[in-house]
Amino acid sequence: MRRVVSAACAAAIVCGCATPPSTEPGKGEGAAYLPMIDMEGVAPTTYALDLDACRVAAQKIRIVRTGPGNTDVLDAVAVGVAIVLPMGVVAAAAIGGLAAAMSDGSIGEPADPRMQQTALVNCMARRGYKNLDPNVTVTYLAPPKADPLSLPRKTGQDTYVAENFAKASNCSATPRAVLEDKGPGFEHYSVACADGRSMALRCEFGNCAQQVVASGN
Repeated sequence: MRRVVSAACAAAIVCGCATPPSTEPGKGEGAAYLPMIDMEGVAPTTYALDLDACRVAAQKIRIVRTGPGNTDVLDAVAVGVAIVLPMGVVAAAAIGGLAAAMSDGSIGEPADPRMQQTALVNCMARRGYKNLDPNVTVTYLAPPKADPLSLPRKTGQDTYVAENFAKASNCSATPRAVLEDKGPGFEHYSVACADGRSMALRCEFGNCAQQVVASGN
């Protein structure tokens, strides 16, 4: 943990934080905030590198006023938001008069601490870290996992026959045969059964039969 704290302190120099990063989880403002993370199964070195990268990204958010005088945030452009905030937040910001872009830090003014902290925790969430700070709201939502049934699959001439065979063999009520290999006059299929096992089939000229796969022991 000492290595993590040391790396976090070094990040103050790298990202140009106005104040040194906090050494207490759940404390600090803006990019200096130290997330309260579930560290179970997390490599400290990897965590320190990810935290540094997210702090740098949070520091790159810039605000450019688009209206005359001192307008509120709805009349500003947040430059750099796309790096660290989820698409849902970026879309909402665009509706309110905000736009997302990259910045080298030469234009605009730094984002306020609240926006930097939000960017930081969302960046960490995007990298797979679980927030444990009840006082911090993570707005990033991981994209839903694709339904295996919706993914493209390889099919062949005897796919329909293979699925009918699997259904008749009580493998699954809705079998989905995947073409694994084929050659002159034959096709090999695999079918995921409802009980978790996999059925291997060899089909030749419209006739399918189950194959016994050697265990290798």
